[in-house]
Amino acid sequence: MNSTNQFPRLWAVWRDCHLLTLVLLSCFSVQLISAQTDAWGLVPLDALNTAGDEVLIGWDGQTIYFSRSDRFNESKGNRAWFQREKTDWEAHRVNGWSTFEAPNSLVLRAFSSANWPGFETVQHVAIDEERGVLVLSAAESGDDFDLYMAQESANGWGMPLALKELNTEGDEVYPNFQDGILLFASNGRENGRGGFDVFQSLREDHYQTAKPLPAPLNSVGDELAAVPAGRGGDSGFYLSAARMGGSGIDLWWVGPDASAFLDTLENQAEFAMEFRFQRAAMQGLNVEIQERGGQHVFSGQSDANGRVSIGNIRLDAAMSVQVMQRNATSPIPDGAVCHVFERCASGECTDEYWTGWRRIRSYRMEGGAAFVFDLLPLDALGRWPRPHDGDASQLEVEAANWQGRFEKSRFELAENDQYELIKWLNQAKNATGNWPQDWKLEITGYTDASGSDDQNLDLSRERAEHAKELVVLSGFDSARIVCIGRGSEGSTSISQSDRRVELRWVLVH
Repeated sequence: MNSTNQFPRLWAVWRDCHLLTLVLLSCFSVQLISAQTDAWGLVPLDALNTAGDEVLIGWDGQTIYFSRSDRFNESKGNRAWFQREKTDWEAHRVNGWSTFEAPNSLVLRAFSSANWPGFETVQHVAIDEERGVLVLSAAESGDDFDLYMAQESANGWGMPLALKELNTEGDEVYPNFQDGILLFASNGRENGRGGFDVFQSLREDHYQTAKPLPAPLNSVGDELAAVPAGRGGDSGFYLSAARMGGSGIDLWWVGPDASAFLDTLENQAEFAMEFRFQRAAMQGLNVEIQERGGQHVFSGQSDANGRVSIGNIRLDAAMSVQVMQRNATSPIPDGAVCHVFERCASGECTDEYWTGWRRIRSYRMEGGAAFVFDLLPLDALGRWPRPHDGDASQLEVEAANWQGRFEKSRFELAENDQYELIKWLNQAKNATGNWPQDWKLEITGYTDASGSDDQNLDLSRERAEHAKELVVLSGFDSARIVCIGRGSEGSTSISQSDRRVELRWVLVH
């Protein structure tokens, strides 16, 4: 995810006249669900559910895949229910775990009984690509749906063998993998809660035993499929189930009840971003935000002002931001800047150019594509005391100067050094996102002693001017920058140390 589509192959998808491979099995490292789910609740995926039946097919960390059919009142264990005509759909997550865009229809082409003679119907196939096995739910002539496992070899998939210890006189359907753990639904196991329930079976037990997932994942109703939503214990599961208040088989997110987090609201704040290039707004940018570690936070587009609101975020979060042009064919120009804003309390920040919002951070988009912003410890937000605008002591949080190195005869900083320079520069901003007015920047370039004095002086000046350009592109006032070239002055005869540029804050007297 990142939960970014690192999943086994399951379905061949025909869409936009291209044959694609969809990965629909979760390989998230989610711990087995235990009694902690007592405080979990169900959230219906209202943008996806209809008066018909929606059954989960898979989830790749960004997109949910499901089938849809008209309501069918016969028992879900009746073979006709599994064989009836369905349409296939996909929907992209927008924000949080339960907010999705309107779904799009597509055609999913899966394994069929023709792949393995002897089966009348193949209901669902799950592939654990990392371990080279698949599990399918299939029915032989006149029998119920059972689970079968096949292994991958150089010649393709071997013949599936029945998982006899998991199969019952009822139906075992919709298998999925969770990092080697097999999840499936069954209506024939005695330790279920009623109807179809979702069970887990462990690889280390050789898939010989199965335990039901606890409430509220299982209930006295029907649960037909479940996949983990993410890595953390607060991520929960996506579930297809018939529940009170639903309209049949619906899609749900099952996870921690929002009320369990009311005491953490004081550790959150609402944030937004603004994208600009050469002071002009950049509209229509596709913005994807994840927490470090992969959990999805936000997807959306910048508006006509280059702005996008990203909602509440924990104040100790570190976010990875990926930005692309809408057409995904032209890159973000180098030097584009992202300003991060925090919403002010009602009635505050009325004098800001974005009324009601306070700028707290600015980032130059290295490589024109992605960057990371951390809200702590450098940003004093929420319940942490905010420094006074005139408090210059914040410049001492990190080193008061910065050095970058150069390759021989080069005057441009390497990309990683450019990133570190801007990162160091932004550390000096106050709580309102501005650099302190009582300080200026002194930029000094140096060379080693290998060239002539005139060549070295010119090269050192070019290095200082290059660093100045980067600083100005980040929004710093060029009138408050002093550039100096000192050639090989003070050379240590260690070339890598001598070929450098130094930036330091100097108090304006």
